[in-house]
Amino acid sequence: MNHTLPEDTNAMVRNKDRYSHISIRLRFRVNDKWETLDALEWNEVGFNFYHVHELHDPVLELKRGITRLDGTIVWRSPNANDDVVLATLVNELIFAKSKDLVNNVALQTRLIKLIRVTGMVAEKRKILASLGLDIADKKMAEMIAQRKQDRPMFHYGVKVLSNAWGEIVEKAFNVSSVLISLEKWSNALTRK
Repeated sequence: MNHTLPEDTNAMVRNKDRYSHISIRLRFRVNDKWETLDALEWNEVGFNFYHVHELHDPVLELKRGITRLDGTIVWRSPNANDDVVLATLVNELIFAKSKDLVNNVALQTRLIKLIRVTGMVAEKRKILASLGLDIADKKMAEMIAQRKQDRPMFHYGVKVLSNAWGEIVEKAFNVSSVLISLEKWSNALTRK
């Protein structure tokens, strides 16, 4: 598979709209093991994602369901974004709390689903507080600093030249447009 774009196309790629209103969950192979990533800021040409390990091989073997495709890491940088680290920490704390709820499977399931939602950090922190884990901003800032020191994250940009990726992006648009329409419809009904 060809992993390079003609030079004049590279400028066009940088100017194309990118989307993060929903993430596209993919699996990727690292050291003969499949791991999960959330494709963010995606478009029909590629996406970016965060990961706790530094990846050195530029070719990224990807799959979504049974569909396999390859991507090329075109840029990488250590992540210094506190918001991303905060979101990761909050999701980990929710997951830890969910494990304590073995007698409340419904709540445990809702919390696991909540972890999969990108963003909503303020709302997730309120839910943590309602579960008895109200962490002050100062303490959270200390936890972020410690996490960045202990386990730095890396940010990657991936180019995907594949018809399969185009189909995945199209399906994501279709699903998200239905969800957005349902949300607007639901909001309109609740206002009446």
